[in-house]
Amino acid sequence: MKLYYSPTSPYVRMVRVAALEKGVDGRMELIDARAEGNDTEDKNPLNKVPTMITDDGETLIESRLICRYLDTLGAGPELYPRDPDARRRVAQFEALIHGVMDAAVLRRMETRREEGKQSEWWDQRQKRKIALGLDRLEDDVEAITGAPTIAPITLGCALSFLDRILPDTDWRADHPRLAAWYESFKDTPNMAATAPGD
Repeated sequence: MKLYYSPTSPYVRMVRVAALEKGVDGRMELIDARAEGNDTEDKNPLNKVPTMITDDGETLIESRLICRYLDTLGAGPELYPRDPDARRRVAQFEALIHGVMDAAVLRRMETRREEGKQSEWWDQRQKRKIALGLDRLEDDVEAITGAPTIAPITLGCALSFLDRILPDTDWRADHPRLAAWYESFKDTPNMAATAPGD
C-alpha cells in the first residue's frame, strides 16, 4: 500500500493511527504528497491528502474511506462495529468530529487571506460550528471513547489539531470531560508515534 500524505494533516494522522491499531502500518509506504514529482492530481482529482493506493492498485481518496478499508485488514480492534446500530453510532460521531475539523480548516484558511479580504461573518460561522460540535462531543464523550473504534482516534486527532492551528480556541475551558479524556489519550503509543512535528 502507498499512502500519499502530509505530515501535519489530521486526516492523514487518523489513517496512520488506524493502521497502527490494525497492525498493518508496516505494509504502508508513506509518500510525501507535496514533494517534487509527487503531485497527487493524477491519482486523486481533488488533489487532497490522504490518498491511498492499495496493493491491488485501487485508489482511495478520502480518510474515512481509507480507514474503513484498513479495518478490513489486520487483526486489531474492530474500528467500525459489525452491529448495524453500533456502526451507525460510530459513523455519526466520526461525521461530527470531521465537521469540527473541517470548520477549523476553514477558519485557518480565512486567516491566511489578505487583510481587508477576510470575512468576520465567515470566521464566526466556523467558530460557532466548532463550539456547538465540541458541546455535543462533551455530552457524549463516554459513548465516543468507551470502545476502541475509529471514534476516539478521530477525536484525539481533532483535539490535537485544534491545539496546533487555533491556539485562540480554548476548548478545554468549557469542555472539562473532553480535556480530561484527551490528557489520558494524547500520549498513548500510537498517538505519540504519529504526532506532527512543529
